[in-house]
Amino acid sequence: MKKSFWLIFLRLAVLVCFLNEILAVRAATPLFSTIVTNGPPTNRVNLVIFSEGYTSSQLGQFLIDATNAANFFLSAQPYAEYSNYFNVFAIATNSAHSGSTHPAEGNVYSNGYTYFNSSYDIYDHLITIPPNQFDTTNSHGQGKINSLLQSFLPSTNNDFSAMLVNDPIPGGSDGGSSDYGKTAISSVGDVSYILLHESGHVLGGLGDEYTTAYPGFPDVEEPNTTTNTNISQIQWSAWIPQDTPIPTPVNTTYQNTVGVFQGAHYHTNGWYRPFENCCMQSFGVGFCPVCQETLVLAIYGKTRPIDSRSPTTNSLTVASAQMLNFSLNLLKPATHAPNIQWRTNGVAVTGATNAAFNILPAQLGNGTQKVEADVWDGTTFVRTDLLNLLKQTNTWTLNVTLPAMLIDSLKWQTNGNFAFRVIGNSPDGVSVQASTDLLQWIALQTNSLTNGQFFFTNTGAILFPQHFYRTITPP
Repeated sequence: MKKSFWLIFLRLAVLVCFLNEILAVRAATPLFSTIVTNGPPTNRVNLVIFSEGYTSSQLGQFLIDATNAANFFLSAQPYAEYSNYFNVFAIATNSAHSGSTHPAEGNVYSNGYTYFNSSYDIYDHLITIPPNQFDTTNSHGQGKINSLLQSFLPSTNNDFSAMLVNDPIPGGSDGGSSDYGKTAISSVGDVSYILLHESGHVLGGLGDEYTTAYPGFPDVEEPNTTTNTNISQIQWSAWIPQDTPIPTPVNTTYQNTVGVFQGAHYHTNGWYRPFENCCMQSFGVGFCPVCQETLVLAIYGKTRPIDSRSPTTNSLTVASAQMLNFSLNLLKPATHAPNIQWRTNGVAVTGATNAAFNILPAQLGNGTQKVEADVWDGTTFVRTDLLNLLKQTNTWTLNVTLPAMLIDSLKWQTNGNFAFRVIGNSPDGVSVQASTDLLQWIALQTNSLTNGQFFFTNTGAILFPQHFYRTITPP
């Protein structure tokens, strides 16, 4: 056991040293790395983890820390269920000094001390980057993050920024003190729970459920905080079981029940939260059902259920009678499948609930027709979706111009021949076929329509008194 342990330890140490040597060479410029990839960045929530307070010799450790952070993050609900909806990237930037600035300890703030100029103290644990009370220049902190995102992920608007601060003092926040809600910041030793809490702010717009006073904090309700005790005005009313007392007492009867618990938003009374204990109040516990719902909706606000489709164009011209094939490639949660319903011209097709759908153009008819695919996530994580974020419909508009032919003017001639006229539209010509049993068909003549018509005479038809005729486009 001891030999195996030291062998593993030695290999890890060598790996870290090797990474440090490689990264130190490239430390002059930010290094972009992929930790988890689940699909195109344009349709994923891109968790981008930035290094802060890592010197050039520590950047190898940063990639290990970022990987661990990603694993912690994607193992917590609701992120675990929707892990396929995330990519995770790391951007390594070396700092001149290790750690962060701690002004209360006499560590005077100086631009450039670390790459993103973070600062905090042991008494408040509030890590901020500029713009903040020490430095109002956006380009010294959050502006650098914005610039790096634009450089490495220029075509996406669904990024989620996080920052690991290489400092032993616990701390975190959701950005600069005058620019909150932009970046989830966590000290590296406490990332397993601080990153989750801060993601609630940045990704879901959730509020703190603390009761400690915060003078001057805006009294604005969030998805998980309210001043209302009228259930019809409470944003999470769909989660509150019937006969739950409001306000809801804190006791064993309601400890796992969504209710209206007093104490939230930095107030001991007059403000309410949905659950007795949640990640937005206490570190080390998970998100409550109301916060989970908010985060799932936030994920769908940055992604769409349909990853890709075939045909890729939504406007089609159909002039052939061959089968039309439609298909979807969907984003899929970990333990349940999305729902699918295919429709033609607004009418649901019975049994058409799979990712592929086939139909003959003749079933649609000529003219402007529509084939639609409704996709929605019937997850139990969400009970109220006011913006219909969990549903997507793709519509293909078809201009169907199938050859349309009609046989008329049927006549027996005195010489025993049988004649008729073919009229209609068939740019590729027309083939006349005959059968005596409607099973076996024999081609009699192929011709083209002139001015929309073609006259056909079946010589010797009198020899076959029972004949069926049809016209098709030539193969």
